[in-house]
Amino acid sequence: MPESATATQRRPHVAVLGQHEWLVRSLESILASHGFDTRTLTGSDLAPDRLALTPPDLVVLEADPPDVVWKTALASLRETPGILKSTPILVATAEPLTREKKVEAIRAGAWDVFSHPLDAEMLVLKAKLFTTAKMDADDARDRGLVDPETDLYNVRGVLRRIYEEASEATRHRRPLACLVTAVERSEDPGEGHGEQMREIAQLLRRTSRSSDIFGRLGPNEFVVIAPGTDTAGARRLAQRLTGIPNSESTKGQDTILPPLQAGFAAVGDLTTADIEPVDLFVRAVAALRAAQARPEARIHSWD
Repeated sequence: MPESATATQRRPHVAVLGQHEWLVRSLESILASHGFDTRTLTGSDLAPDRLALTPPDLVVLEADPPDVVWKTALASLRETPGILKSTPILVATAEPLTREKKVEAIRAGAWDVFSHPLDAEMLVLKAKLFTTAKMDADDARDRGLVDPETDLYNVRGVLRRIYEEASEATRHRRPLACLVTAVERSEDPGEGHGEQMREIAQLLRRTSRSSDIFGRLGPNEFVVIAPGTDTAGARRLAQRLTGIPNSESTKGQDTILPPLQAGFAAVGDLTTADIEPVDLFVRAVAALRAAQARPEARIHSWD
């Protein structure tokens, strides 16, 4: 199956939000009858953070009174987990609106505005257009090399870069190291988890060399590919990185980051080492797992 077809293999998911159930249900009926997978949040159930459970491809916000709602609700939606910059938001209201009011809504973050009388055909056409663009963007991101939350390489990107660096290390007969570090897991990561991971990503970058390459392996794990680094250098790097929570803060105030554990592996010369580049990564992960099996251990070496 061509990769470009993946975005069309599921129905677009639309969240319809609003205070007035009759209008929300009307919008839901229009969209559902044209193939959209719809979900509604109305009245007391209107909690934008619930959208993070199933991130939508489109949000339709019923706004009444409109000028009040989009000044508060639109800003709140844009800060909601699961709502990306590429997530389209349409505003619908039962009131007639002037061009000036529509411009205000778009400036506040809406992609388009529908007012009384509602043009159902145009609503459906815009919804199809916007969700197609959103799902294509998601598909491109999934097939990309970067983790959108931290701007570090994702697993695909890490594997590509470790082969690139291994090629350079082999050509110049230089050492190469890989280190995997993990944040202590929490039963309930909470709303601040994403922000905390971004802070740790920034600290990792600031505390390492410009030549080091960083990636994110999972919700709580990061990887560092360190060119020109042997086992002794990898150990010093691990000691420096696991000391981050006690030495720095991205905010310079009271931010306290959780403890880190690290595992690492290094080779002095890949031309004589009987391993594939990916094996260096696998060994670093195994070393981390060994460290995690001993809560008192902060660092573990494959060697």
